[in-house]
Amino acid sequence: MAESANLPNPGASGPAGGAHKATDPMDTTYDLVALGGGTGGLVAAAGAAYLGLDAAIVEKSALGGDCLWTGCVPSKALIASGRLAHQMNGAGALGLHGAGHAHDFRSVMERMRSARATVAHHDDPERFRKMGVAVHFGAARFTDPDVVEVEGVGTIRSKRFVIATGAVPAIPPIPGLRKAGYWTYETVFDEDVLPESIAILGGGPIGAEFAQVFARLGSRVTVLEMAPTILVNEDPDVAAFMQRLLAEEGIDVRTGAAVTAVRQEGGRKVVETEEGDAISAHEVFVATGRRPFTGGLDLDAAGVRTSRGAVVVDPHLRTSARTVWAVGDVTGAMQFTHVADQMAKVALRNATLPAKTKIHYDNVPRVTFTDPEVAHVGMSEAEAATIGGTVYQYGLDDLDRAIVDGTAVGFVKVSADGKGRILGATVVAHGGGELILPFVLAKQHGLTLSAIANTIFPYPTMMEGVKKASAEFLRSRLDTPAGRTLKRVIRWLK
Repeated sequence: MAESANLPNPGASGPAGGAHKATDPMDTTYDLVALGGGTGGLVAAAGAAYLGLDAAIVEKSALGGDCLWTGCVPSKALIASGRLAHQMNGAGALGLHGAGHAHDFRSVMERMRSARATVAHHDDPERFRKMGVAVHFGAARFTDPDVVEVEGVGTIRSKRFVIATGAVPAIPPIPGLRKAGYWTYETVFDEDVLPESIAILGGGPIGAEFAQVFARLGSRVTVLEMAPTILVNEDPDVAAFMQRLLAEEGIDVRTGAAVTAVRQEGGRKVVETEEGDAISAHEVFVATGRRPFTGGLDLDAAGVRTSRGAVVVDPHLRTSARTVWAVGDVTGAMQFTHVADQMAKVALRNATLPAKTKIHYDNVPRVTFTDPEVAHVGMSEAEAATIGGTVYQYGLDDLDRAIVDGTAVGFVKVSADGKGRILGATVVAHGGGELILPFVLAKQHGLTLSAIANTIFPYPTMMEGVKKASAEFLRSRLDTPAGRTLKRVIRWLK
């Protein structure tokens, strides 16, 4: 349901409705209807069909949502190209000859679209129809808590609705911005020409990822972040580390830079800041966050309450309407595909079973896919410190595998209580999104740092960085009264 740029025409993929439904969907009744064909809607509808319910998806454009078309999949394809370009240009560090020539941006974009098309088969409408899920395309609006009107389809009734309409780019009201024109994460994947220079408004995960991609592929990049640091949700040392790294790659990172206006000047765009700077660039990329999308749903007709544009849900993901649940970005919760997936499962369970389950966010990992990646789970270092947490850290510049691979950049740090129970962890490393997983698993199931440190990991691997950081907890135990006693006993026994 989220607005997307130039997506394929899904209406041509076949007749609406599952095999168990009539081809004429007028005034059709279902057990569960998902509004939105992104991860949340697809998981809810497919799960309902698997349970034997009559389920349907209503989607305005194409199944797959942001993740497939304008988010996770295409952005990671570009990141892969940018990473390899960087490695090729730095091949001399490994005793090889570097690339020594410019890269073809059009070819990079064509490869991205090819990869996206390959992944798209997972979200093919026919695949869901074969599961028994009816798929309807068109804009939906509520006329009642158990009725929606779908443009070009007709009236659809359901005992349960799951709103999963996602989010769209949040565009700040900067004077001149709309007139000058700009890119967003929705529109960038339609481009074929790399701008010679680009100004990125916003230094969050999206801004940082694209800044590195554009710079590695040959663009001159300036990042303008209004906050005192980029990646404001990360610990200060993590944000500072990444800011230095981006600067080392030639990216001009300016923090505390409030943009006041954008204007066109010849063939360029000029971004003006409150500090009096004027940054001239061939293109402007807006990466200032995302906002929940509920456009056209007429939620008032269903009695669904919103707050600051987000659909309000209780801990069971039910809205203020008895027949309506909501999942994913539209709720204003953590905006990640894996969170939408879990929310959809919780909502489905609560919509169909008498025993209710709550959604918990304490153990949700997040990853910023820069290079190195920044992965985190749980409390920040400062939050952990307020309840007595201690930080244990290991620098990857001393890790054997990182050294031989030429990726000895970053660190692993974890906060734990006095018993070694994990409060929060951050991994800044090549492959950090995978390296965070032992901490996620241990935190989820109450395992301690001792359990990780005493697990045999293969050598040489990057995962040893996780083990070595965890082993710092064991070493710290030797400085406790019990540890000092143990050392005295060992000295006496020798």
